[in-house]
Amino acid sequence: MSDNDPLTAQINSGLAAVPKGALGVAVSGGSDSVALLRLLCNWGHAQGRKIYAATVNHNLRAEAQDEAEFVANLCRKLDVPHQILSWDNWDGRGNLQSAARDARKVLLTDWAQKLGLKSVAIGHTQDDQAETFLLRLARGSGVDGLSGMQKISGNNPVWVRPMLGITRMDLRDYLSDLSQSWVEDPSNQDQKYDRVKMRNAMPVLAELGLTSERLANTAHGLQSARAALDEATQNAARKCCTLDAYGTVAIDLEKLQPCALDIQYRVISHAMKWVTGAKYRPRFEALKSVYALLRQGKSQTLAGCYIKTSKHEQIIVMREIANMKPIALETGCFDGRWQISADTALQNTDIRPLGEKGLQQLKNWRELGISRDILMQSPAAWQDNTVIAAPLAGFSGPVTISLKIHPDQFYFDIVSH
Repeated sequence: MSDNDPLTAQINSGLAAVPKGALGVAVSGGSDSVALLRLLCNWGHAQGRKIYAATVNHNLRAEAQDEAEFVANLCRKLDVPHQILSWDNWDGRGNLQSAARDARKVLLTDWAQKLGLKSVAIGHTQDDQAETFLLRLARGSGVDGLSGMQKISGNNPVWVRPMLGITRMDLRDYLSDLSQSWVEDPSNQDQKYDRVKMRNAMPVLAELGLTSERLANTAHGLQSARAALDEATQNAARKCCTLDAYGTVAIDLEKLQPCALDIQYRVISHAMKWVTGAKYRPRFEALKSVYALLRQGKSQTLAGCYIKTSKHEQIIVMREIANMKPIALETGCFDGRWQISADTALQNTDIRPLGEKGLQQLKNWRELGISRDILMQSPAAWQDNTVIAAPLAGFSGPVTISLKIHPDQFYFDIVSH
């Protein structure tokens, strides 16, 4: 295929901004990802860039391993290094598709980081973008949700979607011209999934003018609006938010309230996401109700956060202790945000919040000048009912506890998705 070919042009455009070096690609075996693999092989050859591939076996269907082997065989023919990543620890609770999606991202991230890959390509198409728009519209999403998937997002690795302007049918025609087969996932026809329902509704919507191209273009158009809101939120956060080593965010309401109300909500919800490590903002109606009470000086809890009001036109967003699950010391990461290390091997030691009982064991905590509530939500090392280390509360010991991510990342994350 020449550089003037529409598919090649789309790929070249979609990959123009990716970091230098080798490029990873997620390949399930379906038509979209197989087409992406073939197109990337051409691109890599032309650019002198190495391509690595990975397939996630979710172990949910008997055919899954055979499909992963199909991709492995194809990669051998194309001289592309390939690895099968296995997910076998689903606990059977919650939304299966959401759990599988999260697991896929974790496995691919780990794979990419081990190989030193700075970016990974994913085979989302124009059809996927249109379906995502409809799904989020049905759920009442605002600008952020309706703006859909971005061509480039994330960091370490960067996730690249170079085919958002290409239809699934165009990709299948491309594969047919190559006499290249692919596998069909029966779950793509299962009507119990909302995405499948949206996919099946597309022909009817197209008759009304709501083609996949128009829906995808609408989502793309909203991305500039989202970017503007993100920039305004970041500017507001820099003016009114202060972070500390305790993992909390203090928000100066006097500086925040001159901002548009939507920006105020965005700042507070981002602070809550930062404190909890959550992927999504709290429900808007719940956030709106809580914020109204906070402005009346009433402390609140929401989405795993305790939001404390003060006398100085300030609220402090901190972790709600009841939502912090204890871990064994050997795990190394507490509550998704705290890095834990020990000077020596310690038996029967776990990490959990200092809490009221832990605070009672510390004699001089008031000398720190730190709020009681903030100290209680800080991590501590425990042996049975005894605190053996609480570095953030002034009690040094054989365990070191610190935030994994620098507080400055708080501001950067507002505009990095």
